Amino acid sequence: MQTRGISGTAVLKLCNALDIYPIPCLIISLMEHDNIVRIKEEVPGDGRTASQLSTTITTVDSPLPQGNKEDGNSISNEEFDISEYEKRLYGNAKQAMDLIGDLCSRSEQITVQQKETLLRLKEEQQEWRKVTEKIQEVTRQNEQLIIAKQELEQRLTEHNEGNGMSQSNEVEGNQSQTQWQRVDSSHIINNNLSQPNSVTFLQSTDKIVVTDHDNGLLLFSTQFGLIKKVSSSEWKWPQSAIYTLDNKILVSAMVKDKSGDKTVWKRNLMRFDEKLEFISRIEGPKWIENETITREHLCMALNGYIYLCVTGETFSALYELTTNGQWTELCHKRSTKFSNIQVLAVIDVITELLVVEQKRGYIWLLSIRESTICDRNIIAAVEKPGALCIDNENQLFIHDIRQSKIRLLEARTFEALQDVALTSKNLTAITAYQGLLVAVYCADKIIHLHRYSLPHKKRFM
Repeated sequence: MQTRGISGTAVLKLCNALDIYPIPCLIISLMEHDNIVRIKEEVPGDGRTASQLSTTITTVDSPLPQGNKEDGNSISNEEFDISEYEKRLYGNAKQAMDLIGDLCSRSEQITVQQKETLLRLKEEQQEWRKVTEKIQEVTRQNEQLIIAKQELEQRLTEHNEGNGMSQSNEVEGNQSQTQWQRVDSSHIINNNLSQPNSVTFLQSTDKIVVTDHDNGLLLFSTQFGLIKKVSSSEWKWPQSAIYTLDNKILVSAMVKDKSGDKTVWKRNLMRFDEKLEFISRIEGPKWIENETITREHLCMALNGYIYLCVTGETFSALYELTTNGQWTELCHKRSTKFSNIQVLAVIDVITELLVVEQKRGYIWLLSIRESTICDRNIIAAVEKPGALCIDNENQLFIHDIRQSKIRLLEARTFEALQDVALTSKNLTAITAYQGLLVAVYCADKIIHLHRYSLPHKKRFM
């Protein structure tokens, strides 16, 4: 039996020469024939503690039996360091912890988002519930109004039938004309009313001026009918008549302009006196000279400024005319439809305008300062606003297209005070003055007159 081994003394000498601290040496002897391994431990002679010893293990190559060599197994001398595996294990553990941390963070984010979504859905449900309750309340009010309207119509029919029996034998002539001063409403029908589109009072409720697209200017007496008709080949298509601060009538119209051999029609503001005599004209804004305009509206502020809103095929625009004759474009909007305009108030240097945007069904409250819109608010005064006007007592009247009635509103809070008159949906224009409201129906070729109560006064009969 042959034994090959390495003595512990040689290992210790080698460690001392290299200045290292070995662990207790293991003397490994391999028995060539019986595959017996003999292990002998030697402790270093200098008495150093085990904690100071190196963790390096050195294996010694020794020949194996021939049978093992045939199996391809061999033992080689190499240095095995466990710290490399510790580093890898630490790195893998750190990556795993980072992944777990990211997963927890994402889970928290998802939880927060879900809570926010649920809270938002809950708020929307509450809002929809409030809207539903409001719709139900409005529906109940509409039903009550319909019932009241039917009762009123029935009473009016019975009243008219009774009056018709008692007045059947009255004298013909002037006595047969309707005396509207004794009733709450009346109407004007005349053959000269072809396409009436606007109306304005003069200094009293006795006379009104109506603009007709085909027949020019018409001066009516509210008692006796047509007084005067004015038209000319030099101008056409009058619209939006207003009564100015200097007791004149201002009308927007197309005026013939001869420049060279060509004759063109330009938009002008024409001034007439109370007898419909022409005084002067002001050329319209240059921005819309070549535009097709379907509707125009004028109003005048207490400071003398004039405001013109126009509606074309694809746009609406608002313009200001100062007292020195200068035009300024305040706004130009695509896909909008301005159906009316009124001056609400003049406060120092600020002018407040009401502009009806009929396409979307709301009213703009614009604040104008130094020819610039400095503030804009949206007002939902009625369900679907149409024509509007302000009388001499600063009372605001708006045509509610959806409800088919003219409503009197508080001019600052825009709360409904009373219903002045029942109308049809094709109402074109309204104006009011000293307790009398005039409504123009272009399609029906008729003008209605309605009485309303003046503030702090008894109802006039």
